[in-house]
Amino acid sequence: MKLHDVSWPTQSELERGLVAWLDTLPGASWLTLPGRDQSRHRVVVTLLHGNEPSGTKALWHFFHQPFECAVTTHFCLANVNAALFDTPFSTRHLENKPDMNRCFGRNGDDDSYDVAAEIMARIRALKPEAVVDIHNTSGSGPSFAVTIVDDEKHRHVSSLFTERMLCSSVRLGALMEQTSEETPILTIECGGAQDVAADEVAKNGLHHFLHTDDIFQNHTGFWPLDLLYHPVRVQLKPELELCYHDRKVDEADLTLPPDIDRHNFGWMAADSMIGWLGAKGLDAMTTNDGEGGHPIDALFYEQDGELRLKQASKLFMITTRRDIALSDCLFYMVAD
Repeated sequence: MKLHDVSWPTQSELERGLVAWLDTLPGASWLTLPGRDQSRHRVVVTLLHGNEPSGTKALWHFFHQPFECAVTTHFCLANVNAALFDTPFSTRHLENKPDMNRCFGRNGDDDSYDVAAEIMARIRALKPEAVVDIHNTSGSGPSFAVTIVDDEKHRHVSSLFTERMLCSSVRLGALMEQTSEETPILTIECGGAQDVAADEVAKNGLHHFLHTDDIFQNHTGFWPLDLLYHPVRVQLKPELELCYHDRKVDEADLTLPPDIDRHNFGWMAADSMIGWLGAKGLDAMTTNDGEGGHPIDALFYEQDGELRLKQASKLFMITTRRDIALSDCLFYMVAD
């Protein structure tokens, strides 16, 4: 078994702190808290990425104050080993391991695939009302939910946490792609891992998710949703060079401004300059919208070495971490 059942932290463990408690865990861990209605279940997953701590910090907050869940709720802390590696909460996944949130519904030799399979086996056995997978974005920015289905259940759960819901056709092997009509599964991106506001999003959203008797009703005070559809994933092609600088770097295939993440979820006008291209021009970049559309030259053009938008667009999940930009993506976008 790769997923370990663990107990609630003791008072002495609470006093030693979150990182010290994580260090006592045997790896990927599962906690269960009985609710007022023990016939129903909900699931909270966090730390699929070790450098995205807001969900775990929110859970730690609730550990410190006794509370009762509306229904029996299960908590999965997935990639504990990555979270503890080197500086705590700095490593997305270990260098010799796959991204755990690319292992769902897929087969592979690494035990990360086994953990993903065990998480899904437990979810299917429990048949929970809903599953939320809590993440942080790699760059600074506001919160949003991500789903592959736009229906009332996914909208209601999203609105417990945020005012934005993104419905995507891109398939990467993420937990949310295992959603079903019986059990909606969605990702909550709380905001940047270094943003204090992101911890509050996770804490407030979890409060609603844990305490609300019926999460599929409209509730006063919950967020109205701004809905976005069919985001395009923008990547640099493999083995090419990416730099972050306030001017063009001649050796780079793409140079992006070091503060590009300030554009997260803001509309950018047509012809806006995104960065600087190298000798390969637009051919250095590629896109994926999950449906075979939106080639790179339908979204961008090059002018005097500058990368510019063809039409007004909203960019999000922009990161200024070069390693994540190269291993995952530069950003997502929705064109007007």
